[in-house]
Amino acid sequence: MGKRLLALLLGLGLTVSMLAGCGGDTDQDENPEGQEQQGDQEDGDDQEDGDQAENSGDPVELRFVMYGEAGPRDSEFFKGEFHDRILEELNLDISIDYVPWGSENQIATMIAGGEDFAFMAGVTQATFATWVNSGFFATIDEEMVEEVAPNYVANRPENGFASSKANGEIVLLPTGYSIYGSMYDNLMVRNDILNAVGWDVSEIENYDDLVEAFTAVHEAYPDMVIIQEAQKFIRFLDDYLVEGSIFDEADPCAMGVVNILDEDSDEVINWLESEGFVKMCKVAEDWYARGFLRTEHLTDTAAMTAERTAGNVLSTFGSTSVIYNHEGNDAEKEQGADWRYLKLDDNPVFVSKSYDWAWAFSSAAQDKVEDYLRFFNWMYESQENLLYATYGVEGQDWHWDEDGVIQQDVTDGFMLGWMHNSLKLVPISETKYDAAEVEEYMHYDDGAIQSKKTGFVFDNSEVATEEALLQAIITEKVKPIAYGMGNYDEDFPAVLEELKAAGLDKYVEEYQSQFSEYMANR
Repeated sequence: MGKRLLALLLGLGLTVSMLAGCGGDTDQDENPEGQEQQGDQEDGDDQEDGDQAENSGDPVELRFVMYGEAGPRDSEFFKGEFHDRILEELNLDISIDYVPWGSENQIATMIAGGEDFAFMAGVTQATFATWVNSGFFATIDEEMVEEVAPNYVANRPENGFASSKANGEIVLLPTGYSIYGSMYDNLMVRNDILNAVGWDVSEIENYDDLVEAFTAVHEAYPDMVIIQEAQKFIRFLDDYLVEGSIFDEADPCAMGVVNILDEDSDEVINWLESEGFVKMCKVAEDWYARGFLRTEHLTDTAAMTAERTAGNVLSTFGSTSVIYNHEGNDAEKEQGADWRYLKLDDNPVFVSKSYDWAWAFSSAAQDKVEDYLRFFNWMYESQENLLYATYGVEGQDWHWDEDGVIQQDVTDGFMLGWMHNSLKLVPISETKYDAAEVEEYMHYDDGAIQSKKTGFVFDNSEVATEEALLQAIITEKVKPIAYGMGNYDEDFPAVLEELKAAGLDKYVEEYQSQFSEYMANR
């Protein structure tokens, strides 16, 4: 779960949710029976002939840029046995470089400088749109993916590349397979803490119950953080704020939002002038007065993350995997934590993106996209290949425990198991977890609706000046009100005048125009 929190760093730009959530699921990697996918012998002979053709000639140099810092085993593995194996089997000369988390500006500079490489990408709307409109991404041909990487395709959700496109073109290569429905429209709640004050998560059926239960915890444990991520109010309480609504936004101060439950409508809501925004601000003001929200929610999100790491958080927006995995992080396990899933509304499950993180390729790497796809096809060819790339050498870098769950013997990250894991190749252990809960989780996305906003990328070039002015006002004056640190009735009218003068109407009109065109051409 700690790794998932790294995704929060990506809320300021495009890095490959984070975004992030760290929203979506991070599941532990489990081995069901240690079985691998196998084709028949004839298919294997055909593949061998193809491999020999691919492996002729000079090796193709591929460069992956990952976030984080290489550990000693990472460096040894990627330059040694991993490099040599991929060179021998695929004729690919792979190198791995690292940049610090949050270094999206460095990545942008590298792309603008014409460097060809693959990089981790998590979608956050504003910066992602800028990169798309700047031509930073190589495009990915869907027919090529299906032809060159059938193993990869087989380990992806059935909605294909719906959430990987910008302006109709695939620009991201998602990885892994998990459950992605309704990211951040739920809370993870410490039921053991609720039980200690006479509540159970099953008794929280509406907003009033939630406030009453949170109040009981705050009175008993005044130093405990009631909710970790205040910035996702709009996603968890959307139906309470505007009945019959799902706002596919992660930002309570977004200027233009759409209700994805109204699937055919192209309406863009001017959120900062809406009744939903008014109600949200007043909820936040009430929560701040009750002690549920703190100044640090706005000024020091790292402090909130540290509280979670220390096991001092009652609730957080989070992973649907809490349906079956109730333990939490190391500190919470020691406390006997019992995390439970809470969804207050009856809205349908929806999917806005079908991955936690993805790979993107710089525009200069356009002619190497097929070669990158060959690597990912190899990676998802079998359980053995996937675990080799993401955890290293079995028996040296990792092992299976008695429950069929992967335990790492080194702290290095390799190709990041949390990013690449496929529940089709490495299903969830039903020895460690309750089989019925695992089954409920695995079918959570069944019948989910696809967000109508998926694939829409706003081009801000016509309103770039206005957007910069508006964002400055939002950061300085709107967010404190939206986080409960001001009084809407007293403080916001004057701020709204500033927003109007800065071009709020023009911005929303441009957003509406582009979204209407997008909906008409879907």
